[in-house]
Amino acid sequence: MRSVDLAGLFWMNFTVYWVWTLARILLDPFIPASWLNPDRWPFRAFAWEDGGDYYRRVWHIEAWKGRLPTFAGATRFSKRSLQGSDPEYLNQFIVETCRGESNHVRAIGSVVLMKLWTPTALWVVILAIAVAGNLPFIAIQRYNRPRLRRTLELAGHRAMLRGSTGLQAESA
Repeated sequence: MRSVDLAGLFWMNFTVYWVWTLARILLDPFIPASWLNPDRWPFRAFAWEDGGDYYRRVWHIEAWKGRLPTFAGATRFSKRSLQGSDPEYLNQFIVETCRGESNHVRAIGSVVLMKLWTPTALWVVILAIAVAGNLPFIAIQRYNRPRLRRTLELAGHRAMLRGSTGLQAESA
């Protein structure tokens, strides 16, 4: 049986992971928004997520999500904080949460491919690192998306009310 340099293989996988990460960063802006539909699987909210409340109750996400870094990527869209309530902006923010979630899920998926050349014990360690490093970011996207959708709905109601009161004022 051939001996495998596990440390060398780990660092090779590390390098491959970051090359794939850079590729995702460069290619993600070209993913059509239609592929990032928050109403379709896998981005659609699941019933057990309870409109994002699951992440607040179980993960205590509000206590730590602000401490994690954000990355605007090549789209230059910052998800650090809400910058307005314009429906177009909110829709773009929602799409960008799908883009971010997709990126982090694909990051874990790229490690799954490494199983092709990595011994199981080392692969499990690498997979655990990838899951631990990406799952919090996936949770943040899935927590924020229903909250943003509620904000968008409220903005639409406010605009409708402003429009209807404007019409009443003009007809009086």
